[in-house]
Amino acid sequence: MMAAMTALRRNECSGIRPSHINLDELSLSIPETKTGKAHTLPITPIMLEIFKRRLATVNNDEPIFKGIAVEHISEMAARAGAPRFMLHDLRKLVATTGEKLKLSDAINRRILNHAAKRSDTLHRHYVHLTAADIRVPLESIQAKLLDLMKSGNTDSREN
Repeated sequence: MMAAMTALRRNECSGIRPSHINLDELSLSIPETKTGKAHTLPITPIMLEIFKRRLATVNNDEPIFKGIAVEHISEMAARAGAPRFMLHDLRKLVATTGEKLKLSDAINRRILNHAAKRSDTLHRHYVHLTAADIRVPLESIQAKLLDLMKSGNTDSREN
């Protein structure tokens, strides 16, 4: 559920440790990412619920999603009637949902931790969005995803 709600990459999600979570500031910082730069997301109410549950099960600073494999997630989804998918498809679903909600490319890139193209001077050098700037857009994506899950129709092409 965390991967579906945040569009974190597999390694980013599986590597979350208690020290990455700041419950006072409601922020999640992933220090090691594919881009080589730390990625910070706001902790939304959905994420907070998951983190509180998981933090109660770990000792010290071990990964909070330890032991959860991609195959496990796919098997759980299949049992619930979902079509076969790859974990990366959840990132595509978040991006598509953000696009359909008419969020800007800059917001979607910031949520996904994608860098702007080299030729995009505006977004590479001038526009810098913080975790606070993406709190409401991320919450709107998560609300739409939960609505899709409740309706049983998660085919992003139709919604």
